[in-house]
Amino acid sequence: MSKTGGKLTTIEIDRGRYEEALANFQEAGLSEYIEARLADAHELVQELAGPFDFVFIDADKDWYTDYAKALIAKLEAGGCIAAHNVYERRGGWGGYGGTGDFFEYMKGLTQFETRILTESRGGLSVSYKKKTL
Repeated sequence: MSKTGGKLTTIEIDRGRYEEALANFQEAGLSEYIEARLADAHELVQELAGPFDFVFIDADKDWYTDYAKALIAKLEAGGCIAAHNVYERRGGWGGYGGTGDFFEYMKGLTQFETRILTESRGGLSVSYKKKTL
């Protein structure tokens, strides 16, 4: 990020995990590249300005679709939205709350190419925003 001028924005609602993350960023020498926010993502995601190249969602599973809807317009062409725990091996879709609906929503968006990786525990969806010609 030092070469590109990029930054990472992370949201944590739990004060203990937030403070632990801040300490980890400081210890790793990355604090100047990371904007850590102590907030409720349900509210804050709407307010984030963007633009974003990459979004990783690992939060309240029933809100995945809402997070995506709030961020899609702020995602650069060629950017990626990755979401964790979208597939539960024992239960398949819906094993993790609303993530099945999220995956179907993303697959239905023509401006995205979406795949799911089920090899890892919980599964990971990866959606690339197509570049327009």
